[in-house]
Order: sequence, then C-alpha cells, then structure tokens
Amino acid sequence: MKKMKKIIAIIIVLGIIGGGSAYYYTFHKPHKNTFNLKAEYALAAPQLFSKFESDEDSANKEYLGKILEVTGKIVDVKKFEGNYEISLEDEMEGITCLVDSNYAVQQKRELDKLKPGQIVKIKGQCNGYMMGVKMDRCVLVLQE
Repeated sequence: MKKMKKIIAIIIVLGIIGGGSAYYYTFHKPHKNTFNLKAEYALAAPQLFSKFESDEDSANKEYLGKILEVTGKIVDVKKFEGNYEISLEDEMEGITCLVDSNYAVQQKRELDKLKPGQIVKIKGQCNGYMMGVKMDRCVLVLQE
C-alpha cells in the first residue's frame, strides 16, 4: 500500500513539473524579431490579395504563418494604444498590417510620416484571409 502511494505521489509531482514547464515554455518564450527575419516571399499587395481571393486554401498552404514582404499603396493608417494598423490597396478587402507597440517604438518617426497614397514595403507574418489578408508583427522595410 505504501509503495502505491509513493508511485502516485511521484506521478503527481512529475505532472506538476511537466505542466509548469509546458506553461512556461508556451507563454514566456520570446517571439522572433521580425526586423531580423528574412522574408520567405516578396509580393505586391494586389498579387497577394488576388491569390487569397482566387484560392484561399492554396494561398493558406503557401503563405500562412510565413514572413512576407509586401509592397503596396497605403489607403489608411490608424494609430491606437501605441499600435499602428496600415491598410494597403483597399481598406475593407486589401491587406491589413498590424505594427504592434513593441515594433512601433523602434520606427515611430517613420510610422508617423505615413500617408494615404504612399507606396510602402512592409514585412510581417501572414495570418490568413478574413475580409482581407491579415498580417501582424509587421515592420516597415526602409529603403537605404
């Protein structure tokens, strides 16, 4: 009987340690810095939108979760809580790029200068098609 209690106690302790490790790894691992990542694809915004609109499943297989470099015309720039949302080509059904506050701090001067009609190059992670193509962890690709 004592041996069984000991085995159960060991299993419980191992479960707690395993669960705690999984929690820590999942919620505290650092994100990869988009500034340092190489884009897997470079596309024009209309080309990317067209691929999702014509065959969403195929486009998801090719681009979902990947770092893309997209060039397009700005139609709107919204700033909220330190984040920037840049819409390319069409405000409702174009490409929406989210520059979160962590990246915005590093490019605030450039982001504040963005205006509708301007052509920009943005690098970020593709999150699929939901009333337009959504990208996050975006940064401006500055021309040097």
